[in-house]
Amino acid sequence: MTEDIAEAPGGEGPRTGADSPGAGTGTAGTTGGPSPGRARRIWVRVILVAATVLAVLAIFAVWANRQILNPSNWSRTSTALLQKETIRTALSGYLVDQVYAYVNVPAELESGLPSQLRPLAGPISGALHGVAEKGAERALATPRVQDIWTKANYAADQAMVVVVNGGGSRAQIHGGTVSLNLRQIVADLAERLGLPAGVAEKLPASVANLKIVTSSQLGLFRSLAKGLHALALWLTVLVLALYALAMFLARGYRRRTLAWVGWSMVFSGVLVLVARKVGQGELVSAITTDASIQPAADDAYSVATSLLVQVASAVIIVGIPVVFSAWFAGPARLAVAGRRFLAPHYEAHPSLAYWLPLGLLALVFVWGPIPATRNPWWMLLFTVLVLVGAHVMRGQIAAEFPDAHATSVRDSMHSAVSSMGERVGRARGATSPPAQSASKAAEIERLAALHDRGAIDDEEYATAKRDLLSGG
Repeated sequence: MTEDIAEAPGGEGPRTGADSPGAGTGTAGTTGGPSPGRARRIWVRVILVAATVLAVLAIFAVWANRQILNPSNWSRTSTALLQKETIRTALSGYLVDQVYAYVNVPAELESGLPSQLRPLAGPISGALHGVAEKGAERALATPRVQDIWTKANYAADQAMVVVVNGGGSRAQIHGGTVSLNLRQIVADLAERLGLPAGVAEKLPASVANLKIVTSSQLGLFRSLAKGLHALALWLTVLVLALYALAMFLARGYRRRTLAWVGWSMVFSGVLVLVARKVGQGELVSAITTDASIQPAADDAYSVATSLLVQVASAVIIVGIPVVFSAWFAGPARLAVAGRRFLAPHYEAHPSLAYWLPLGLLALVFVWGPIPATRNPWWMLLFTVLVLVGAHVMRGQIAAEFPDAHATSVRDSMHSAVSSMGERVGRARGATSPPAQSASKAAEIERLAALHDRGAIDDEEYATAKRDLLSGG
């Protein structure tokens, strides 16, 4: 394999190992140090591939950890589920069935009807079932019932978190079972159905208790949840460490490796989003055979994995600036022009090299496109990385344009506009000869037509044609 390509400063394009200083001698060159060997390059690529695979696994682990072991996220996702019409329809049928299972609706109706209408209690109860489902669906859309639903889900997940942390005795776990208690919603529904007062109090405590983890599963669940929490943490740390190791080994072509790191992050995030989309069709069809509930299952899958989309998007959003930073430090024409524009200002105001990227980072923090930009520890990490990158970029610009002189922003903009105008003029000049040739050909045709009609004689025609061809 040939020597690794090193970008020449000043945007002069790439230089091969044969052209770069120290080529073939094994000594350090003036721009990139000793050229990295074949084995080192292979190791860097292997590390980046491994980091990409682990990054995909880390995204799924972080999502599962945040979704399952964070009561706020759990309750927020559950509320989003209830806001889907298909979910409300399926849940309303379950809640009405719970009312009819634990309350003798015909008997309760009969006790409230006049004696002559009591035989109709049975038919009225049957007809009321369909009406009750519609009423329950409307009730689930009200803020009061949704607030009850949110609190019930928060309490259930909080109980799971307490179990994972080894505090099962402090959690309100009945018989060693973690469940989602919807009894209050069922009681509220019974009142909305117009059942006599006091019926809600007659409902047993086991009404609408959805078992999440049974007593026999608590030990396994605790172990799996702790393992998931550790996996989410250490996979993230390992991925960052592999990226740092790849940058350390990539001596001589670190800028290109930095671009690969950014693309690795972008690719891992996109791969997770694609896997989520593919999984929706495969998983939903595998767990639901009833076509009537498939829309509800699709909505449930979309909402349940919405946090996964946020995590994957966050990785993509972080990777894009990494790719841009590597591009801006490279030999591309626009990148060189940008560095040349910043050189005099960095020379006049060295602190500007740090305040400018920090200001952009502050705008990102205010915007808060991802949860990490609102987390103090991640914000600190981003700040340190930006300062390190700004310091490296300042050194590169100073070495690349050592003769840059201080100038105002207005003069720099005027110079950039003038340079652009010159390039446009040269581009137009490059296209003018064909236009001029076309104009001469048309003029010769006009002279020939005049000569054919006898408007000009042979001598006048020859003179005009000669002058036209000579540029006169």
